[in-house]
Amino acid sequence: MQTLQEFLLTTKSHEYLIAIAFMLIFILFWRVLNVPYRPVRQLIAKASRIIKEVFTHPTHTWAEIVQPNLVNVGMDKFTPSVFGSIQEIRLPNLGDRIYQGGSAWRIRKGERELAQASPLSGRVVEVNKKIVENPALLNQQNPEESWILKIEPTNLVRELRNLLSGEMRARWNQAVKEHLITVLVPTDYPVLQEGGEIKPDLGNDLTAEQWEKVAKEFFNIR
Repeated sequence: MQTLQEFLLTTKSHEYLIAIAFMLIFILFWRVLNVPYRPVRQLIAKASRIIKEVFTHPTHTWAEIVQPNLVNVGMDKFTPSVFGSIQEIRLPNLGDRIYQGGSAWRIRKGERELAQASPLSGRVVEVNKKIVENPALLNQQNPEESWILKIEPTNLVRELRNLLSGEMRARWNQAVKEHLITVLVPTDYPVLQEGGEIKPDLGNDLTAEQWEKVAKEFFNIR
């Protein structure tokens, strides 16, 4: 029969073993919890940067990631500047699928028409009704702040690699302006306004021949 002293020693030993086991489990759990912490934090930070970024397609359309499954799509301000006063815009229907590099919408000014390429592939989930009803808004407002379509992307990560963003996008925009000058010079009117920006109504002054040249050089129209 155990004496009281032996019982206390045995109980104490069990408590020590339990405490040691608890500490080992705690250390193991802490390591498992913290090993992926840095990669996860970096992934979240990278995703946040991507979501805030605007990506541009070389045919002057852009994509802004609102959520991983929702993207705003629009045209850059170069388009209405060189196209002229937009009188009509024809959009796909809700539920239609559009594809990167394929037609996203068509704009018209008199006999002048332009089909612009979609920056990403996806399913159309919403259209900007205000722009459909009043296409002139694309000339009057900053089109880079006015989405035209909302799409649910299908190949977001892979297709983003084909678009321009950040510093590369800024350099490309500058190169576009410089190339436009060489394409249209000599002309009887200035291509750029004070401050170095393209005249917002430049397209209204272009002849049919000049527009055809611009369409081939900047919108890949053959």
